[in-house]
Amino acid sequence: MVLATLVPCFAMARKRTKKTVSLITAASADRYELYEGSVYDPDADHDFLVKTFQARRKRRPLTLREDFAGTSKLSALWIQNHGKTKAWAVDLDSEPLRWGYERHLEPLGEVGKRVVQLQENVLEVQTPKVEIVTAFNFSYWIFEQRALMLTYFRQVCAALENDGMFVVDLMGGPDVQQACEESREEESGFTYTWEQETMDAITNHIDCHIHFEFEDGTKMMKAFTYNWRVWGLPELRDIMLEAGFQAVDTFWEGADKHGAGDGIFKKASSAENEATWIAYLVAWK
Repeated sequence: MVLATLVPCFAMARKRTKKTVSLITAASADRYELYEGSVYDPDADHDFLVKTFQARRKRRPLTLREDFAGTSKLSALWIQNHGKTKAWAVDLDSEPLRWGYERHLEPLGEVGKRVVQLQENVLEVQTPKVEIVTAFNFSYWIFEQRALMLTYFRQVCAALENDGMFVVDLMGGPDVQQACEESREEESGFTYTWEQETMDAITNHIDCHIHFEFEDGTKMMKAFTYNWRVWGLPELRDIMLEAGFQAVDTFWEGADKHGAGDGIFKKASSAENEATWIAYLVAWK
């Protein structure tokens, strides 16, 4: 496989702020700690959820279902920021759920009990109706067939309160369809690398990997691997409406003076198809 020359990979844009982790070598490093220290910043997602829901529904949302929850970090943040909030964290893999419980929930004591972790398939899980359901970090792209995506969106719609909100993030642009490998040094002593293989032009299937390298030269290759379909924004919006949602809004990320994403998302009805872009889709029941 021939890799493109460090084109701006979409995954690099998700990280907003640097975190501090304590790592030495590949043998001693924890891949979930590495991930949370280089990729995912749930604070931005949390603030977007609260602000967007409040703007339309005129109240502070209290109940959240975090699909594809992984380490449940968003759910943990959700319950810490308001005394009456509750969350359900759903993931099929027990390993990140257990890791998240030990790192994020158990240390909170009684407060942590307001998060219910469920090791279940998001297509089948049953929870109390909630005000918000999320599927972040492009995780729902694991559903590569339209019928399966429609089934998932219908399940989410049924799980929401009558005025509920479903939020997903997505990326796009020409560079998403091409192979790339991009690295970024983290201040805590390791290098994060996103590797993206070329998208299949017929199926839109793509394989992506996260690697980590340490100051002593050791590496953790393919710490995480993702097998996805690259979905287009209009087709996802159409499936959401078909699933029963009454309206779908697009929130587009702005750019700083250098052309990089600035982390500020504003409602938009049209946008330039930049080389890479990040957006939220917000579906209203």
